[in-house]
Amino acid sequence: MARAPGRGCRIEGAMSHDKIKEAARRRMAATGESYAAARRHVLAQYRAAGAGGEEGGGNGTPPGQPPTRPETTPPAPTGAPQRFAISYDGMGRFSRWADTALGGGPDGGRVEIHADELRLRMADFAVDVPRASVRAVAASSLRTRGTIGVHSRRGSWLANGSAHGLVEITIDPPCRTERCLSSFFARMEVKALIVSLVEPDGFIAAARGWLTPR
Repeated sequence: MARAPGRGCRIEGAMSHDKIKEAARRRMAATGESYAAARRHVLAQYRAAGAGGEEGGGNGTPPGQPPTRPETTPPAPTGAPQRFAISYDGMGRFSRWADTALGGGPDGGRVEIHADELRLRMADFAVDVPRASVRAVAASSLRTRGTIGVHSRRGSWLANGSAHGLVEITIDPPCRTERCLSSFFARMEVKALIVSLVEPDGFIAAARGWLTPR
């Protein structure tokens, strides 16, 4: 008789990280949950079923989910937008207070995935990117060298409260910022956004499932 796996790393061993990530991504696309919530649900199902025993859906899918169809494009999120918090772990206390006063900070700074667009909000800095303009989403290797806040260079914008968890969003055709202090009250061009996120992997997985097929 097979032993039910324990908690933590044993679950990871019974089901590879890639499979967990893929199952969570499919659930996110179907339910609109955050990556963390979808991942917890996937792991809970595997614990309950002895890490994918006879109660599973076949083809390595978690219990209660249909078999994997590799060629099926995940549907767009429905209902409430998926929200991913901006990371502020590298921002000083005063700067964090000022950012919060302008609508950002740990409670307000965010990237949201809506059905038709992606929205970024950090303090008074606001960008709405049409879904069809999002060309790529990937982890960024940018070295910020102590830069914190909202900064731009030739259409590439850095919106960060941390040097870690950076994600780059490539935009084509470019969009425009809203009028705000960070853009000198002009609607400036945005070709790329680099954002520090609390859950960068969850955002990347959700955004890639949401992108319009090319």
